[in-house]
Amino acid sequence: MPYAVLDDEARLYYELTGHDDAPVVIQFGGGLFGRHNFGAVNDGFRENGFRLLSFDARGYGASSAPREQYTIEMWAHDGAKLLDAVGLERVFAHGTSMGGMIAIAFTALHGDRVIATCADVAFAKPDVYRRTLFRVWRRMAESMPWDDFSDHVTTQAVGARFLEEEGAGTFELVRSVIGWNDPYTVRQACIAMEEMDLTPLVTQIERPLLMTNGTYDILCPPVLAPSGLGARKMAEMNPLIATHEFPDIGHADLLECPDDAVRIVSAFFRQALDAA
Repeated sequence: MPYAVLDDEARLYYELTGHDDAPVVIQFGGGLFGRHNFGAVNDGFRENGFRLLSFDARGYGASSAPREQYTIEMWAHDGAKLLDAVGLERVFAHGTSMGGMIAIAFTALHGDRVIATCADVAFAKPDVYRRTLFRVWRRMAESMPWDDFSDHVTTQAVGARFLEEEGAGTFELVRSVIGWNDPYTVRQACIAMEEMDLTPLVTQIERPLLMTNGTYDILCPPVLAPSGLGARKMAEMNPLIATHEFPDIGHADLLECPDDAVRIVSAFFRQALDAA
């Protein structure tokens, strides 16, 4: 199994797939799914000419899971250290949910390593509603049976119609994926999102950033209450930030409309590559 050893001896499991000469996309997974968030779109991105750097972030899957405080910025720095370890200079970045928040921080803090970024279903700062939601998730993760917590998250992230039609096996899939993660890390991820404020970093972004959101997303909508900072307001703060909203989709565009997600993000990356 391929591992990258970071400067603090943390070991990150990674997979690098696709044609050797293709541009690389580093993928930042969500707080509950990790790298498995991208399972429905990986083939599409490879078919569109990208090489994928998929990895278990610190605390997840087969990577080291130290008992320490986790932050969005720490995970972003780990992404840069992973690039050093595998010998990559500049890449595209694609993050979803909490991984989208990490991708925002990664782009601001390590812009010299970035060609362009897509932050999917993410925001830069939670409002009161979202902070409370993540706090409740944390309490559920501490007290509920893991499968029940998983089912609750699924109902908040995935559309009702999708669950009854083409996504009939989603509950079982999500249970299995969440079950691979350490409950300690999931609680830390909730705290990291509760306390996150990337506002100062938004204006520091110097690479093209596409924010993709679902219009019906209750977890990470494009517009937040005044105390938060969502995609539309981020685009007003920095001309390098663009937005795309998937109609009639909640938090799971990578699952519910994977072909559209691949098409839109691939086109954005290709445009940035041509301009670079």
